[in-house]
Amino acid sequence: MQTRPTLVRQLLRLALPVALSQLSDMLTVIADTIMIGHVGTVPLAAATLANSIWVIGFLFALGFTIAITPLAGAAWGSGSAADTARWAKAGGAVAMFVGAAVTAILLALTPFLDVFGAEPAVTALAGPYFVWVALSTLPRIAFGVVKQTAEAMTNTRPAMIAALTANIANVGLNWVFIYGKLGMPEMGIEGAGLATFLSRVLMLVLVMAVYLRFDFFRPLRVALRALPGWPARQDLLVAFETGLPIAGQIILEVTAFALGAVMMGWFGAVPQAAHQVAMNLAGLTFMVALGLGSAATAMISNAAGRNDVASIRAIGKLAFILVLSYNCCTALCFFVMRFWLPTLYTQDAAVIELAALLMLYAGIFQIFDGSQTVFLAMLRGVRDVRIPTMFAVVSYAAVNSPLSYLLAFPFGFGPQGIWMGYVLGLVAASSLYYLRFRRVSATMSFEEPATTL
Repeated sequence: MQTRPTLVRQLLRLALPVALSQLSDMLTVIADTIMIGHVGTVPLAAATLANSIWVIGFLFALGFTIAITPLAGAAWGSGSAADTARWAKAGGAVAMFVGAAVTAILLALTPFLDVFGAEPAVTALAGPYFVWVALSTLPRIAFGVVKQTAEAMTNTRPAMIAALTANIANVGLNWVFIYGKLGMPEMGIEGAGLATFLSRVLMLVLVMAVYLRFDFFRPLRVALRALPGWPARQDLLVAFETGLPIAGQIILEVTAFALGAVMMGWFGAVPQAAHQVAMNLAGLTFMVALGLGSAATAMISNAAGRNDVASIRAIGKLAFILVLSYNCCTALCFFVMRFWLPTLYTQDAAVIELAALLMLYAGIFQIFDGSQTVFLAMLRGVRDVRIPTMFAVVSYAAVNSPLSYLLAFPFGFGPQGIWMGYVLGLVAASSLYYLRFRRVSATMSFEEPATTL
């Protein structure tokens, strides 16, 4: 087993690029939010509605790309490039199929955005933006397939380079299309959607160029060329069986947060805009915790491939300590700067005042959100995905969403009641995932994944 300082350095070396690449989706939403926010409060609320719906389908598909890392990571840790390629191909095929299905479903939902209860003016603006964002799903999932494979091989830089470059392009394209610069017509919120689509296509092109060009990926390229034309049925089933619970975990959490956004819309455009500001800021700081969790998944899956139980336990402990330390700092920043940070998004005094209140709750749940993320990532690293999905049902479907509704409406806490429900759901999730990882890490055994479908 590696020494503790070595493990810390490796975790941070992997986590920073992962955090920056994971940040790409959040930066796209943040850039859209800030630049649309300068157009008006109603367009900002429309972007909130569209992203709240789109993200549910997108993250469900993303769960199938995440499944590639523990499968391919264990193969890479055992020293087999052939098995790494085999799982990358099977996982990629499943993820792309799901991504195509999700894209079709999202596009079919476009005429029915009004059923989510937002004001008519908000719904009317959300539609054109939503179409472009829905179309961006498939290139983003394809990017995720390459990204997760590279993470399984403990190389997190290609995705970071592609994602950051694409996000810089997104800001420039937003400026052109939203405001009608460089001879283009002024498209408003629809221009932000078009910019998002183009930037995600660019992201895929860039990461594929890195994969095809650099020698690090040569063993994987050679192994992929040696595989048959279509993955084996059993491999596809294993990839699906691994990805579905991960997708379920993600969808349960995201749906709970998205339902909160929908409920916030029942209070009007100002609360919905304030909610989006606070959620953007919380999501931004969350990316570092997510990066540490993803790095832990990659390192733990590699250790599992070597049957190195001592390293798995050490990596888990260090990842939790790092995430907890980081989230305590971000919570303090939210408390201290809660009135200034919202001004980066809007100058509407009512939105700023409510966003500052919601950020108090965002600061509290930073700690529990980071904890549940890293414990869940550790469990994924050892391919323990089914029981955590049941815990997600309890935490988000039985605790988070019902309490958000009850606290906001029957108990009269208003918008802050929705965020109280968020905090309580995350407390439940972090506690249950911790207990599960503690139990699993006490009695570990590893074998070649086999389908039970």
